[in-house]
Amino acid sequence: MPVPAPSEWTDALRGALPLAALAPGQVDYFFVSPAGRYVACTTHALHTVLIDTAQRRYAVLADWSVRGLDDASVELESDETRRQAFPVYADLWQPAFTDPALQWQSAKD
Repeated sequence: MPVPAPSEWTDALRGALPLAALAPGQVDYFFVSPAGRYVACTTHALHTVLIDTAQRRYAVLADWSVRGLDDASVELESDETRRQAFPVYADLWQPAFTDPALQWQSAKD
């Protein structure tokens, strides 16, 4: 059963999604960083989208799901290992938002 998100989180999501040309109906679940600058969501297409609202940019990561988000980094779990029966073997990645592996793109709006 879905858990309702606080209104400030849904407001942050609605403000961030146009930057990545996403609609609320495309999002399975999402996180908002404590300061509200970053939004990370997993879409129905099983892509993770990171949105930096301050710099008006976004990054799309295929095959990774969001596990956590703070003001400096995002915690991701490999979709391949997430589907396995033993979560202790999960492949985790926690890149900082300055990590060059995150391929940021300019906002689409």
